[in-house]
Amino acid sequence: KTPTSQELPPGSLIIHMGHCSKKQMGIDVRGALGAGSVPLCAVVLFALATSTVALVAPQRARAGRLGFGVALHEAVAYTWLYRPNDTDDVTKEYVKKNAEYALLTRTLPYADQVPPEMFFRYVLPYSHFDEPLDDWRQLFYDKLVDHVKNNSTLEAAAHSVWPVWYRAFDKNLSFKADQTPQIMAPISGTLKHGFASCTGLSIFLANCFRAVGIPARIVGTNEWNRPEKGNHNWVEVWTGKHWNFVDAVPSEDPLKWNSTWFVDQARLQESSPIEHAILSPLWGPEADNNYDLLWREDGGDVPAIDLTGNYGGHMGAPSGLWSSWGIVAILGTAGLVTLGLVCKSKGSWEKSP
Repeated sequence: KTPTSQELPPGSLIIHMGHCSKKQMGIDVRGALGAGSVPLCAVVLFALATSTVALVAPQRARAGRLGFGVALHEAVAYTWLYRPNDTDDVTKEYVKKNAEYALLTRTLPYADQVPPEMFFRYVLPYSHFDEPLDDWRQLFYDKLVDHVKNNSTLEAAAHSVWPVWYRAFDKNLSFKADQTPQIMAPISGTLKHGFASCTGLSIFLANCFRAVGIPARIVGTNEWNRPEKGNHNWVEVWTGKHWNFVDAVPSEDPLKWNSTWFVDQARLQESSPIEHAILSPLWGPEADNNYDLLWREDGGDVPAIDLTGNYGGHMGAPSGLWSSWGIVAILGTAGLVTLGLVCKSKGSWEKSP
């Protein structure tokens, strides 16, 4: 499902060349040409034939934005463009409400520490894997916002969420092994039953952080690199300068970053075979891997990035670099056109430890 022409500025083009869960990249045209995918040559011809063209790329420049503000139509468009699960029956109303509540967090004191690109990828998304669709964001925001509204930094806000995330919803959540995939949804699953295994609790904790504007992502491996194998998922949180990881297990102990039972094992993980890689699902153009959903009998995966190198393992590509593609078109009043293809590579918070 893709946004309609009414959900984007008239005449705008969305150039989508990002990774999309083993599906072909496409170029979508909104407004002037109507919804649908067209060849690149058609885009060029259309640009030549028009006097004004708006190009919106996933790695769009910040020009035109007011500070770190994000417009509702941008959040809605990004959601439709990068949501990997095209079978969750999400509606336009759901996507809009999700975006509206995500945007409420932009008024919190620490919001200026979350650039738009970080917001799009690690606050806005409403799911991580293929968990059943719940309307969770409003409830999570209402339950948690009072705990963080006076914090001035992401670090302080994260520490405010940690002591209450598993008991702020009128239940004391607990860990129970072997509950995936039957208990993954945050409300109809974990909250209803009062327990979940590592995947369900990681979804719940990451959603708690995201609900109050703290960038969070699930990280995990499908197979530990050891004879007894096993798998695990956990949570990483962006605190302003770097990512920190924590195990999503309810605990009265103070929050302590980057110190868990699996630290030594994580150092042994390798990007190849992919089952041993440490991966993180990602809604965005930087996704260059797939996180296989082993609990699905019919297979399936979600777009992801490889973070193995951040944990001391052997990574297939440099962890501090990422590449993305954008197309820039400049149309003069005389009808002259310059069309260039730009490949951008730089140090990034996507894969930085």
